[in-house]
Amino acid sequence: MATPSTTVYDLVIVGGGSAGLTAAKLAGKTLKKSTLIIEADRLGGDCTWTGCVPSKSLLAKAKAAQMARRFAIQTNKNNNNQVPVVDFVQVKDYFEKNQQDIYDRDDSPSALAEYNVDTMQGLATVTSSKTVQVSQQQQQQEPSTTTTTTTTTITAKQGIILCTGATAKMADIPGLNDVQVVTYEDIWRLESLPKRLTVVGGGPVGIELAQAMSRLGCQVTIVATQLLPREEPEVSSVLEDVFRNDEGITIVSGRLEKVERNNGTGGHKAFVSCVTPPGQVATVEGDVLLLSVGRKPNTKGLGLEIMGIGLTDNGGILVNDKLQTSVKGIYAAGDCIGEKQFTHYAGYQGAIAARNILLPLSDPGVLRDIPATTFTSPEVASVGYSEASAKKEFGDDAVVVSKMDLSEVDRAVCDGETKGFLKVIYKKRGGKILGATIVAPVAGELICEIVVAMKAGMSFPDLAKAIHPYPSYAIALQIMASEAYYENVGKYRVVYDFLKRLGL
Repeated sequence: MATPSTTVYDLVIVGGGSAGLTAAKLAGKTLKKSTLIIEADRLGGDCTWTGCVPSKSLLAKAKAAQMARRFAIQTNKNNNNQVPVVDFVQVKDYFEKNQQDIYDRDDSPSALAEYNVDTMQGLATVTSSKTVQVSQQQQQQEPSTTTTTTTTTITAKQGIILCTGATAKMADIPGLNDVQVVTYEDIWRLESLPKRLTVVGGGPVGIELAQAMSRLGCQVTIVATQLLPREEPEVSSVLEDVFRNDEGITIVSGRLEKVERNNGTGGHKAFVSCVTPPGQVATVEGDVLLLSVGRKPNTKGLGLEIMGIGLTDNGGILVNDKLQTSVKGIYAAGDCIGEKQFTHYAGYQGAIAARNILLPLSDPGVLRDIPATTFTSPEVASVGYSEASAKKEFGDDAVVVSKMDLSEVDRAVCDGETKGFLKVIYKKRGGKILGATIVAPVAGELICEIVVAMKAGMSFPDLAKAIHPYPSYAIALQIMASEAYYENVGKYRVVYDFLKRLGL
């Protein structure tokens, strides 16, 4: 990243991940405002380098290997080499190429220049409501190698947006420093596939990587009290069934208490306090331990304390519903505010923060109904209320639950993917959609229909009037909505008969 030619901008953004990039592109190209992104590491953030892009590329290769095992090899049962062997070097080359292609196209300084956005590498500290100090280190080779630090003060005439993201949490577990531990941030540096991988944590990141590595040929054990504990209870049951019985993944239900180096194998022994069966201690042996216990907002070194900008209970930057901090003109967006940590939500918030700074009036940037997808096989997607939370808020009698098992969906039967379900929560009076959870091969696509319907104010029975192609997964939603629609017709049958007799 080159040093910018000016130190005065309309908008200054600290952090070049999803939130920062989206904010900058809106400000620079659409609103024609002079814009600068200050990034401490690499433009692109978690999504490009340690999150969405490499993980989904890894999942794609892992799925291909799994499909080969399930279908292609069945035509050659007598071949002793029927189990495909995965070349991890090629897998690594694949996701690294995708990372570079997306960076070059969307995130690089040259790409951002097309949006009239300048970039600068360095550590940023907010020094006032309109100034940011940037520290840059430079190495000099002559006459001897020395490192010098220079500081530059950047002025933001209209506002500053903090988009510093989040980083992997580390756990205070005895023995972790004595064994090979990776997080979602550095697992991509592995040069070879571990023979045995212990995954600590049952959240989206952990179980996506667990399934992918298992399909690539790694012996995987997951240590977690539950898989996807924030989703509907049925979700965990389906995934455990798939992981244990179809994928050969071992799941130890419990909490990691300590880790020891296994001098015999060079790997580790992990000691787990079991939830099921309670009171027992299980020992898990592995070569590499993937710690996936959440993420924490990046807020250190920003000067928040000096500026009087507060933090939330989980360490995020405190903002109002317009994404403004306690200091006028300074906003924050994305994972650094410690709310729902999704790339798409961060991008949305980045755009809203830029809009609220640069345009009159304002839009809300903190929303309730944020769709989320965990890209396992099957995928798990959800939005809005769960069944329990909806009934707690509106009452049992005011809420209707429509559910269809995937085994009843013809396309799923044809694909041999019958473990899963579609579940929609809606109000009995008026049919307003409150939320949905879908476990299916294309759940991430299916949930988009529910999101659009909710945004458009459609009732759930209204979906029955939209013709869906057969045999698709989506037609299950139309069938479910049709049942709700015809139930309403039945309730008012007498009224309809009377109106028909009147010739209406």
